[in-house]
Amino acid sequence: MEEAAPELSGKLVWWSDWTIEQTEAFIDAFNEVHPGIQVEYTRSDDAEMFDRFMTESEAGTIDSDIVIIGWDGFSRIWESLGYLHAFDSPEKFNIPADLRAPSGAWHTYGTLLEGICYNTERIEELGLDPLETWEDLADPQYRDEIVMQDILKVGSGAHDMMIETRVMWDENRWEAFWAGYGANNVVFQPDYTAAQQQLVQGNFAVLGLCYLDFVLPSIDQGAPVVWIAPEFVITVGFTVNIPANAPNKENAEAFVNYILSDEGQAAVAEIVRQVPASPTAPYPEAALAAAGKPTILALGTPKAEAEYNNNAEWYVERAKEWFDLR
Repeated sequence: MEEAAPELSGKLVWWSDWTIEQTEAFIDAFNEVHPGIQVEYTRSDDAEMFDRFMTESEAGTIDSDIVIIGWDGFSRIWESLGYLHAFDSPEKFNIPADLRAPSGAWHTYGTLLEGICYNTERIEELGLDPLETWEDLADPQYRDEIVMQDILKVGSGAHDMMIETRVMWDENRWEAFWAGYGANNVVFQPDYTAAQQQLVQGNFAVLGLCYLDFVLPSIDQGAPVVWIAPEFVITVGFTVNIPANAPNKENAEAFVNYILSDEGQAAVAEIVRQVPASPTAPYPEAALAAAGKPTILALGTPKAEAEYNNNAEWYVERAKEWFDLR
């Protein structure tokens, strides 16, 4: 009789860019399958995480076993530098081939949806119209009432928004929008989480770029916030990665197997509220607001990727001009 594989045990260190609520709930689901693995996590926004990963990988001091980050381009950079552990997961066939590295160095497990959020109480109090499109952000009625994450941070969602709108619109429309948006005295916060908190607390009427999966826990808790899908929705592929020098590779591989499995993909939809990469996984109910809307994958077109790789700082300078940040 074949002996059962021994239960995995020990530690797993996870760098997460999910909310605390999502991360802890997903750990609970993972521990139902692997109760012996003790998961420790830290969370940060993607741009900060990318910089930290690069610094610690180069120095050989990285202590993480799993890194989840938004945008597969970050993973491609890490793979090209030899900073990722190639893992041939038996669950890889749940994920379309174009959403994972042939080497197994990274896998896209799900997609985040980006739109606009507004605080219904503040909108009503100020007599403002509910927003419907990206270009509404340039409407003068919202002057002094828009908050957003740091647009000068290369790799942030706000920085990418400049690139994606340029891909979708002609040059005149793009210039007119950003000039009008900049004239609305947008208030910037150090990161996305801080900007969203300002909206949830009712300090601003509008969050100019809003992540559906991040804002849903606050909405669930009663925050008077609405997420809308504008005329096109920006999507971001999120990847799961194992650092090449991960201290606990066996446990990390178990995590990758779980998040790519049918059970894990269902948890991505139900807990994280991202759209799972598996075509057969359930679709998050909250994401149905974007059904039928055109989408553009962040830095997923040749033009967008070229702009990011070659002209990222040019967009920073334009943002300084539009938003008077010099």
